[in-house]
Amino acid sequence: MAGRRAELVPLSIRYAVRDAVGGWGLYTANEIGELFRVEGFQPAAQFEPTASGVRRQVADAFHAAIDFTSPDDVERYLRVVEGILDDHDNDDWRARRDRLMKVLRRAGIEPDSKGRLRLPPPLLTASARLASTPTESDIRLHVQRLERLDQEPEELIGAAKELVEATAKFVLMELGEPIDENEGLPALSKRALVCLKLHPEAVAPTAKGADVMTKLLGGLAQVAGGLAELRNMGYGTGHGRGRRISGIKPRHADFAARSAIAYATFVLDTLDDPNAPWRGVGSRQLVTHRDSPASGD
Repeated sequence: MAGRRAELVPLSIRYAVRDAVGGWGLYTANEIGELFRVEGFQPAAQFEPTASGVRRQVADAFHAAIDFTSPDDVERYLRVVEGILDDHDNDDWRARRDRLMKVLRRAGIEPDSKGRLRLPPPLLTASARLASTPTESDIRLHVQRLERLDQEPEELIGAAKELVEATAKFVLMELGEPIDENEGLPALSKRALVCLKLHPEAVAPTAKGADVMTKLLGGLAQVAGGLAELRNMGYGTGHGRGRRISGIKPRHADFAARSAIAYATFVLDTLDDPNAPWRGVGSRQLVTHRDSPASGD
């Protein structure tokens, strides 16, 4: 992960754009191409289509040629999206516009006072950074689940719990720690946080700001336990109970999802930080796969 540039626009937005312009709708294939060419984009000569239909594949061809790690490319891409939103601002196509706006908001991208779409502050682009984790980890899968359109609250909570669990297991595997498949999420998370010196008990009591940092790390530690409890109470997917439990609202599920993303981002950033305390003298001297001679680094 270290040194790898993260994409600034999640796949969910690209899929929503593709669906907004594709199928039977406002645009011909040539008009879709013009939307992108006006902003200086050209289609990729070779690409792998993600959907059927000529119009959707035209959008795929242009998406494949855009560098979504480049702020300049992303800025111009957002101008394309603005044009699509404007074109769909009528009763006939309002449903497509609403779906696209929903996924933009979930990524923290909303119009400013002049109607221009802007990238969110770095904290809210965490899901894009997490999506660049190694392919052998299933962290990407759970991030993509959190970004999907039209999810029920239970789906978001289930995906949030699994993202935290995947993150904890990834840390333990990277550090060569054993994993018991019967171990609960709170215990898994505690072991991962202890290894990275992120557990409240790891803060030296004499360190400046120790009380404050202990409180913050205590909140981080409670994310895993809280998500596990919510899921086990029936408020998240993973246990087929046969009947939905009322009481959970979309805003609660969104908070759970953002908590999981904050947890995973901070934990993985700490794992990759070459100057993090867990790597220092007096630490457990654990060696990650990326640090080993066999990695070729």
